[in-house]
Amino acid sequence: MKQIAPLFILLFISYMPEIIAQDKNGKISGILISEKTKPITANIDLKNLADAMFTKSISLDNQRKFSFENLPYGSYFISVNAAGFKPISEKVNISANEPYIEKNFKIEEVTNDLGSITILGKKPFIERFADKIIMNVENSIVATGNTALEVLSKMPGVLVNQDGAISVRGKSGVNILIDGKSTFLSNEQLATRLKSLSSSELKSIELITNPSSKYDAEGNAGIINIKLKKNAEFGTNGNIELGFGYGKNPKSNSGISINHRNRNFNVFGNFANNNNKYQEDLSINRITNDGIINTYFHQYNTQIRSSHNNNYKLGLDYFIDKKNTVGFIYSGYFNSGHESSNGVIDIGTSLNKIDSSIVANNPTSNKYRNQAYNINYKSIIDTLGQEFSADLDYAEYLSEENTVYNNNFSDINGNQYKAPLTFRNLTPSLIKIKAAKIDYSLPINANTKFELGLKSSWVSTDNDFRFENLIDAKWQNDLARSNHFIYDENINAAYTNLKKKFKTTSIEVGLRVEQTNSKGNSINEQKIVKRSYFDFFPSFSVNQDLSENNQLGFSYSRRIDRPDYKSLNPFIYFVDLYTFSQGNPFLNPQYTNAFQLSYNYKKELNVSFGYSVTNSLILDVLLPNDDQKTLYQTVLNLDKQLSYDLTIGYPTPITKFWNMDNTFTTTYNQIISANLGGIDYNRKKINLAINTNHSFTITPSTSAELSGEFVSAQIYGTYAIKPYYGIDFGLKKSLINKRLNLKFAINDVLNSRIARISSALSTLSYNLSQKQESRIFRISLNYSLGSNAIKASRERKTSVTDEEGRIK
Repeated sequence: MKQIAPLFILLFISYMPEIIAQDKNGKISGILISEKTKPITANIDLKNLADAMFTKSISLDNQRKFSFENLPYGSYFISVNAAGFKPISEKVNISANEPYIEKNFKIEEVTNDLGSITILGKKPFIERFADKIIMNVENSIVATGNTALEVLSKMPGVLVNQDGAISVRGKSGVNILIDGKSTFLSNEQLATRLKSLSSSELKSIELITNPSSKYDAEGNAGIINIKLKKNAEFGTNGNIELGFGYGKNPKSNSGISINHRNRNFNVFGNFANNNNKYQEDLSINRITNDGIINTYFHQYNTQIRSSHNNNYKLGLDYFIDKKNTVGFIYSGYFNSGHESSNGVIDIGTSLNKIDSSIVANNPTSNKYRNQAYNINYKSIIDTLGQEFSADLDYAEYLSEENTVYNNNFSDINGNQYKAPLTFRNLTPSLIKIKAAKIDYSLPINANTKFELGLKSSWVSTDNDFRFENLIDAKWQNDLARSNHFIYDENINAAYTNLKKKFKTTSIEVGLRVEQTNSKGNSINEQKIVKRSYFDFFPSFSVNQDLSENNQLGFSYSRRIDRPDYKSLNPFIYFVDLYTFSQGNPFLNPQYTNAFQLSYNYKKELNVSFGYSVTNSLILDVLLPNDDQKTLYQTVLNLDKQLSYDLTIGYPTPITKFWNMDNTFTTTYNQIISANLGGIDYNRKKINLAINTNHSFTITPSTSAELSGEFVSAQIYGTYAIKPYYGIDFGLKKSLINKRLNLKFAINDVLNSRIARISSALSTLSYNLSQKQESRIFRISLNYSLGSNAIKASRERKTSVTDEEGRIK
């Protein structure tokens, strides 16, 4: 850390002249005027139309006067949201000729007359900014009853495969945050976590492709931040939701959230439950060659998965005074599930000539537990926006999975030719995370902002994998196939970031420094891997206003992706006797240099072009073992990946009641490796993805949505994926002055979402078809409780946000 301090001091001193020479600024003040003299509780928001990062807010409690001071000259947008009154907004300009603006804002009281409901504008489903894309989930109809993982698959540029692995624009290294908190989960565990979250709990999803140094350096494809709903104003309110769905199997979800705030305290909490039952059909045709003859395999498997998920959160904010707040959050989940997996493997000299078969019945049971604690302090030091915050976190993740593999062998006539083989995998896992961070923000003047922070995290994982054989009706541990793997990691980080706004140009420059210490210990195999390394991660962005409606931007960042904890684990996980996966304790981190050029017109049309180079690429690969005639999935470091992407998004009003939004994403990805499975691997592919969203206003209280996607053929690692498409449709009816919302939705109307995959390796021949239950009819009821004027519980990013994303 000693090497880092001079860097902060140098940057701070270099901008001391800005502190001394303050720009001339203006002031906007106002008074809320109403016909009635009842007390007014309101939120006043101010946004600079030329600078998206400049926002200010004021909360009024039984007051009518407000003022914003030290404002740079320019155009502003003022929004007034007062409890019991219709919201209003207005554009205001301050300049050298008129630096001080005083206005009266007349607000009208909302009545309960159902015949005169005021229809307020809502956020579009997709919003595009120079540095990120936001998908507003909370008002979406087609997302009704979906899990967070299913909703995420609707995000432009995001691909979620049938196993729950997430990639962005053809790149797999994406850091998933929930409320700014890393999840620290493996692909499988993260998928389980996101499946346990219902869409009714989601507010929005943000995709940040080139994050600043303030964020952890993890994630070569960028950051996806899933924001959960929070209540909105003063008083007491909440929501109750009930939902039901049916495809081939029943589904249900329910939840309740509550928030109470007064002058000194804000108490909030929620609980959500969802129960899902899904069917998945998997078919694999493949050929192996032992150097003499070909052997043909046809594998067919049907899985029925049932899950019971429960999420909870309880929090308290104590407002010491107007500038200082301390808070506490306790959250977690307790989930359980089981699977019935029944499959047949036919083996022969051709797909039509079968010599023998294996009939498998593999039941699985699982339990997942999580508890997380956060203590937070925030201080608003002055009215210019100088802030300090600190977080202390502790989180625990416990998972238990138990799979029994029952295999029966028969010949071409159906007669048993050898004794059944039964074994099981027991995979308990415990992950503990401790973290602490501090952040400091200093607005040097209205146009310049300086940020710095420190963070340390400690992660320990304990995985005790047990392989047991059933012999003489007793389970016996197979020590040769069992393993106890312990992994410890400590990351220490510091960052500094500077934002500067000139007349028509905005610049942001930052540097993050991370020092990593790790130790992987495979106890049974007596293998220990230790690492210690120091990395610098610069970031830079510039945005230029070409005119009032045209903006141009450029950004660069260097990022890292460390192997997730499960990928480092050398355990063998069986799908069946001829298909398994295995971790790799010798994985190295991968590094990415990413560049992006963007153009924005009227904050509507957005065009971006990106280029990135990833070295020591971490990639899931599927390889053959011809001697054993098996397929195995593992994780390797390949030489590099070159990626190009072009994204065009534009909302298009068709009529007064019909709005359309389309996103076109073209990617070119090339993966290069001098030795992959004994061959020189160099594969490249151009891919096109189209996302379209349509919203319809049928009546003031009735609306509809239609969304769909098409993804052309693509290469993902060693997988060649065929095109696929899907369409979703939904209807919404609002009742009781919009307190009660009834939604009906159909996901995958055409039942067309199916994964069809073949090998991108010349040494491996297979065709895979994987169909999950996707055409689902859903209905939900949501009722708003209490006051409609409550100030939101604070939105906080805790210190374990980024580490949690690597638990897999």
